[in-house]
Amino acid sequence: MKTRTFTATVDNKEITLLVRAPSLQDQREATKVYNTAFSDAIKAKAVVRAKLDDLLVEQGLWDDKKQFEFSSLQSQILENERKLAKGGIPLSEAKKTALEMRKLREDLRELIGIKTNLDTHTAEGQADNARFNYLVSACTVYNDNKRPYFNSYDDYLNRATDPVAILAAQNLAGMLYGLENDYEDRLPENKFLKQYKFVDDKLRLINKDGKLVDEDGRLIDELGRFINDNGELVDKDGIPLNQAGDYVMEFKPFLDDNGNPINLETNTKETVQDEPIQETKTTEGPTQ
Repeated sequence: MKTRTFTATVDNKEITLLVRAPSLQDQREATKVYNTAFSDAIKAKAVVRAKLDDLLVEQGLWDDKKQFEFSSLQSQILENERKLAKGGIPLSEAKKTALEMRKLREDLRELIGIKTNLDTHTAEGQADNARFNYLVSACTVYNDNKRPYFNSYDDYLNRATDPVAILAAQNLAGMLYGLENDYEDRLPENKFLKQYKFVDDKLRLINKDGKLVDEDGRLIDELGRFINDNGELVDKDGIPLNQAGDYVMEFKPFLDDNGNPINLETNTKETVQDEPIQETKTTEGPTQ
């Protein structure tokens, strides 16, 4: 039976869990959950998948222009994939082709995200999700004694955002749908970029010295901020910045219309108090 193991930290203790392939009994129970969820969704007037395209058009979320863009993106990705597979072009051009494929795939994901997001709300989408959740709850067990980790289907649903539940779902999805953890690594463009050392193990662009760069070859740090050769923050033109992103340079006062420096007044103005006027007494002498 196909299985996958993974580790997780629970109550400050690391445990090893296993996701096993669903048994025939698991599949039967999952089908019951699917049917119940589908029936409930229909009663709640959820749209069926066959009507999804009509709904997208009706709501102005999809039209002939988007369909043409979708087909065009697929064609461009395929054309570039063939170009990399065939070779015989300058390495710089091949790199440009691979980076273009990355951008095209990103655009394609964003475009079909409209359909994907709405599909999860169809009656079939809700039922598929319920069936998958049941299988995760049933097929996640402790590695040592093979006892179920989740007490029940409802227990899994109540803990669906816990780290263990998330990891279990990821591993089962990889087993059932071929969603391997290294899916991105195995894309043709990323395989090429790794092979010729244009990216690191995390598929981030690097230069010949192994330092992180953007698509224009400018140095960046782990957060994607521009840096100079000394690792200091700069803007895209190389002007120094501090950690807050403010420019680091000598400031000179602005000038007035006569070219004189303008000194900003402080919040508290100093005032000079007049000295009290002392009265001068005059002594009149004797009258002659």
